[in-house]
Amino acid sequence: MTKTNTTAMPSNGVRMTTEQWDACDWWSKHLGLPSRNDFIRDAVDFYIAWQSRESVERVLTPALESVIGGKIRDTEERITRILFKLAVDQNFLAHMIGDGYEYDENYLEQMRIDSVNEVKRTNGTLTAKDVMESDDEWQD
Repeated sequence: MTKTNTTAMPSNGVRMTTEQWDACDWWSKHLGLPSRNDFIRDAVDFYIAWQSRESVERVLTPALESVIGGKIRDTEERITRILFKLAVDQNFLAHMIGDGYEYDENYLEQMRIDSVNEVKRTNGTLTAKDVMESDDEWQD
């Protein structure tokens, strides 16, 4: 709350229900504000910030920002893990196609291990050309 010169603030009548006035009185006392007017000005400033979303710090508390940030990080980590698994499977399938479907169980397991390592090494950025060039390595 910023202190302002009350002479610079015009007075206009506001109509609210008795319950709204009582709530303003209760909250102004509960928050330790000097008057109901201070509470109403703060409430109006908050609502304007919320509607315009220009001043997020007036709307989001640091605790809420921390919770939201944590949820976003958790989601990013889950998406990253899923994308990694997808990239491994895509790499795996590309090598299977490149090898003309000739494989046994041990070969498939080794190919999966190699796919994991290749995706880690390349950060999941593979092209068909990369796969075709590395087919000789898979045959060894």
